[in-house]
Amino acid sequence: MSEKTVRVIDIDGHVREADDLWERYLEAPFRARAPKIEQVANGQLLFLLEGKRHHRRPNESPFPVKEDGSPVNEHRGLATDPRERLKDMDRDGIERGLLFPSAGLYLPSVEEEAYAVALCRAYNNWLYDYCGTDRTRLMGVAVVPVQDIKAAVEETRRAVVELKFKAVFVRPNPVKGRGLDDPYYDPLYETLVELGAPLMVHEGSGAFLPTAGVDRFVGQWFFTHTISHPFEQMLASLSLICKGTLDRHPELQVAFLEAGAGWLPYWLWRMDEHYEILPFQVPWLKMKPSDYFRRQCYTSFEPDETRLGEVLSAIGAERALFASDYPHWDAKLSGSPQAVMDRPDLNIETKRKIMGENAARLLRLD
Repeated sequence: MSEKTVRVIDIDGHVREADDLWERYLEAPFRARAPKIEQVANGQLLFLLEGKRHHRRPNESPFPVKEDGSPVNEHRGLATDPRERLKDMDRDGIERGLLFPSAGLYLPSVEEEAYAVALCRAYNNWLYDYCGTDRTRLMGVAVVPVQDIKAAVEETRRAVVELKFKAVFVRPNPVKGRGLDDPYYDPLYETLVELGAPLMVHEGSGAFLPTAGVDRFVGQWFFTHTISHPFEQMLASLSLICKGTLDRHPELQVAFLEAGAGWLPYWLWRMDEHYEILPFQVPWLKMKPSDYFRRQCYTSFEPDETRLGEVLSAIGAERALFASDYPHWDAKLSGSPQAVMDRPDLNIETKRKIMGENAARLLRLD
């Protein structure tokens, strides 16, 4: 098989929400309380939630500024227009892309339940219109209001059945004191299994959900961002696997995103070691934690991970997914697929799986 026949499906790209999304899409009576984009003293443009809480600390280490003194602000000008996004996908040979929010990553931190429901509906409706430019290539992932599990189930059904979205996302962090292993979430997991849609676990850092590392490095984005993404995925996978959630829901498919893949071989080994030594503390587990992962879970990887070949040998090429993270500040804005295809440490069969086949199977594209 030649490299020209390898399909590329991006499991984790991001939209940039329109600044007037909330004013246009929020329903009354919440429209008057629409979130704002506000520039703070250090030059950052921050998402202002519930009229009082920025998605990051306003005094946090800022991003650099351009030569004219304007803030970089994470390529806000990119991916707001779906037609321009499709041009970039054409340039990189990406067949389809699953679209996650940017500002919307912080909706799970909203405190008021009814407001959270309205915000999620508004975002999902906007994303539906965004994807309307090409509903085959632009695939939505829904934000659901986990603050109210009944509403989360209803929005999941609406998003998958009516809006034709391919998945829903949750944060790995506790929301209202509940982790993803809490039986509170069981109705959501049952609904996803019924609808044939996967659960996408995506971290967002930020200041208003409990997040690994932020207590030690307050206001230092270099440190908190370095820690939060892999550590929160470690905690989420530990809880979903070892607390018995995947055992209770054996058909639930879960993807852990935007933390790279290098953390995973060590973490599977460590969970297995504890299972072998302390099985009496997890009597509900019927097999090794790594077996649950290989049955039900996936991880995304980053194209420039130096040890990707070793990771795939350890976890299996069937469980890895290509992700661009476009257009965020820590992503390559062009050339991500080619960077993987040019790697000499991966054979063509492995590339075929990780670049598209696995994602197509997970999202039931074919």
